[in-house]
Amino acid sequence: MRIAELFRRAREAKGLKQSEIADQCGISRSALARFETGSLRLAEETLLQIAPLLDIDPEFLRGNATIPFKSQTGSLIKFVVDKYHVNTDMLLATILARCDVLEIYYLTPPLTIVDRIRHLNVVANPTYALLMSDEAGNVYLIRCKSPKDFLAWDDSLSSWHSEQRKLTGKSGHFEQLIISKELFEKIRDWQDIYKADFDSLFNQKAENLINKVMALSEAEKKLILFVREQHLDPEDAIQKLQQ
Repeated sequence: MRIAELFRRAREAKGLKQSEIADQCGISRSALARFETGSLRLAEETLLQIAPLLDIDPEFLRGNATIPFKSQTGSLIKFVVDKYHVNTDMLLATILARCDVLEIYYLTPPLTIVDRIRHLNVVANPTYALLMSDEAGNVYLIRCKSPKDFLAWDDSLSSWHSEQRKLTGKSGHFEQLIISKELFEKIRDWQDIYKADFDSLFNQKAENLINKVMALSEAEKKLILFVREQHLDPEDAIQKLQQ
């Protein structure tokens, strides 16, 4: 993705207008618009000024980081996506491709039978929002532009993520989570949802995933299954692999 396109997509995903960014950085809206379309180059110092407003890592622009995004204050990175292009969203695809270690949680609110009838849905756990964590300590929250919409009513989203990770030769931890009504309402209202709201969730997952530093690759899973099927002693197998 070109730098200009990265800036444009990040701005749109954060729900910011060109005029808002331009005013904060002391440039004209038309200059920013021309930059986003690729017809104008902005000075590096201007790009470094804009980047933090969009949670783009200045070190990525300097070529010193592989992950494009970073909150300069350690805050939650929040993006919204078009419900019709969730599976083709370029920012999501960039995160999936760039991060070596990625945990993805598919957040489902508690649904009543009325909710399911309203949406004609019978899937066990449709996805309202995504919570993602990478190796750089970034935490992303992603939902549809409209708070009424769900990201997915089936497993197509998790299947796409899994395929994207396989294409880049990277694994990931994918898990569906049913969240509380209170947390769902905070995500839906958007403005007052913070990284700290997910601390208890991550702490709980850390306890459940103790000794599991990162998700297993398919090859690692096959190795474990082979050890089990052959009734091998795990310690003996480890010693032989270390030789």
